[in-house]
Amino acid sequence: MSAPRRIGLIVVALVLALALAWLALRGAPPDGAAAASPARDARAPLQRIVAQAQIVPIDGIIEVRPLADGRVLRVLVHPGDRVVANQLLAEIESDLQSASVKQRNADLGAASQRLQLTAEGVRPEEQAALGAAAEATRQEAELARDRWQRQRQLLAQRFVSEQAVIEAEHDLQAAEARAREADMRAKAAAAGGRPQEVQAAREQVASAHAAVTEGKVVLSRTRIVAPIAGVVMTRNVNPGDIIGTDVTTPTLFRIVDPERVEARFEVEELMAPRLTIGLPVQFTLPGRQAVVGHGRVIRIAPQVEKRSIGADDARIRADSLIRPAWSDFVPEPGTERLPVNYRLEARVSLDVPEKASSVQ
Repeated sequence: MSAPRRIGLIVVALVLALALAWLALRGAPPDGAAAASPARDARAPLQRIVAQAQIVPIDGIIEVRPLADGRVLRVLVHPGDRVVANQLLAEIESDLQSASVKQRNADLGAASQRLQLTAEGVRPEEQAALGAAAEATRQEAELARDRWQRQRQLLAQRFVSEQAVIEAEHDLQAAEARAREADMRAKAAAAGGRPQEVQAAREQVASAHAAVTEGKVVLSRTRIVAPIAGVVMTRNVNPGDIIGTDVTTPTLFRIVDPERVEARFEVEELMAPRLTIGLPVQFTLPGRQAVVGHGRVIRIAPQVEKRSIGADDARIRADSLIRPAWSDFVPEPGTERLPVNYRLEARVSLDVPEKASSVQ
């Protein structure tokens, strides 16, 4: 290669090197900016938390268990049936309980009659007879007094002895005593029994009333009713089954109110401290971007615990700890009502002003 050609190639190479150096210096950040940029990116706050979510009932899932032992006579509902509060769900045989209530009602009637008799005393006819006897003894006492007074007058005129006056006086005292006794008997008959007897009779009536109430409560437990209005989720009993009240007895029905729902979501342990009350939440279907509902964080659990949503998913670590939180759920316009336990994905926005009240 000739010398002029080599010189030309060298000049071109130098020009290209200078051009590249000038471009590099023009696009380079100020001193220290390159070193600070990674640190600033590392300190940049997380703007959103993505968590597994699920539609849950606000009032929880109501488990209906038996309160009485016996054989199931009939079951009136099936899963999916809508029920109202206190609607009859099933009936248990109640022959013994009904007989017990009848016996206790009879005992109450007998106790009430005894109280009435004790309070009234003797029968009206006997009261009238005692009153008449008291009147008769009063008349006898009056006659005895007249006789005694005449004997005194005759004694003053020396027609009778002093002994006759003494005997007349004794007769008067005896007649007056009999009159007082008869009068007291008549008053006692009209007044009724003694206060202690009446109080004892009243306590027997109260005890009988309590026994009847207890019997009715036991009888009512043979009728299994819905504690709330809602929809029957599960039914685990059939006619002819023998059920009991021990802890091993399975739940007969599960009822939920699908009209009152909220969303429960699980935040990973490392991101849990960023969660506060009032943060906005958007809900999407798992793996999709379309928003199906929204809400705000209304409750945050004070503890971390094992995952329960999606724990059976092989892509999720089931043994990782999460912090549960709850949000109200407002469906987006045109979105169908989501059933209980429906899986969602919660997106909690953190780039909002900090709320006044928060739970960490």
